[in-house]
Amino acid sequence: MPCMKLGTSYFGSRILRHVREDMKKMADDGCNFVVHAMSEHDVAYHAGTMVDVVKASREAGLEVFLDPWGIGRVFGGESFSQFVSTYPQCRQRLSFPEGEITISKVCLNSKTFKDFMLAWIELAAKTGAEGVFWDEPHLFFGEFSPLFGDKKRDVWGCTCKTCEGLFKETHGYEMPMDFTDEVKAFRQMTIVHFLEFLANAAAKKGLKNAVCLFPTTDPRYGIYEWEKVAMIASMDIFGSDPYWYGYKQDVVEFVGSVSRDVVALSRKYNKEPQIWIQGYRVPENREAEILTAVDVAYHAGIRNIATWSFEGTDCMTYVRSERPDVVWQHVRSAYLKYRNT
Repeated sequence: MPCMKLGTSYFGSRILRHVREDMKKMADDGCNFVVHAMSEHDVAYHAGTMVDVVKASREAGLEVFLDPWGIGRVFGGESFSQFVSTYPQCRQRLSFPEGEITISKVCLNSKTFKDFMLAWIELAAKTGAEGVFWDEPHLFFGEFSPLFGDKKRDVWGCTCKTCEGLFKETHGYEMPMDFTDEVKAFRQMTIVHFLEFLANAAAKKGLKNAVCLFPTTDPRYGIYEWEKVAMIASMDIFGSDPYWYGYKQDVVEFVGSVSRDVVALSRKYNKEPQIWIQGYRVPENREAEILTAVDVAYHAGIRNIATWSFEGTDCMTYVRSERPDVVWQHVRSAYLKYRNT
């Protein structure tokens, strides 16, 4: 049995005959797992369809993970969220004492949202998927300058009553509006506890847990001590997504550095290391860097590699690669090279 796991994400269709065709193509092109996006829209309107999508994927020989794509606007994904408009009391409140700046991101400490995610996990388990994929969990951070002339101000979430109470309980004083070290630690703790809550619930349903963190330890992104997440006992797969085109980084240096960090923590905490390869917004004539990225990740010790997304993300204008067919040709070449290693 090959030890290499190779996969891609998928959100292009909910028409089963097209899904079946695409899953077969994935398998033929070297994939042995797929991450299906399961958004709020899917939960509301495609719950039964997702059962069929997972079944079709497994029939094609693919292991299946489900991604809470864009849910609450606190996971990665180009998907609309209706949660905070339905439950405005669950919205993240920003550190802006002069007035309210509303954003469509939910507070991770909201019980209502946690209950929604438990229902999402319940559906994920009912589909027959093998696992769930916690994609880029984060809180709001932004730099605002137009309101303050030339002076920039850090504006972050969440400062709602629930978070203020938890902060005071933890630190013994009122939550400051400045982006202090204590605020950074509290935000990180919020995300870590949320992930642990989700992973424990999913594990009880027999689901594997995979997590993908932003490829940075900048506290503005929330998680700046990756070890806090790697330590979660119910987390099975630990990974990141060093998208070098998007971050404007050198492919060898960026993918290599992030991969080595992922491998080191995974070995320390007995996790399976995973790296995501950028297959969206790939510039013309730079597609060969995908082969380089896969090689670099492999030689860093990664044996679980995924690409976002299927066929160069041809299905979505916003993130489509300039030559999606060429992108997928390079993904296919890389996967066929490694699938039996």
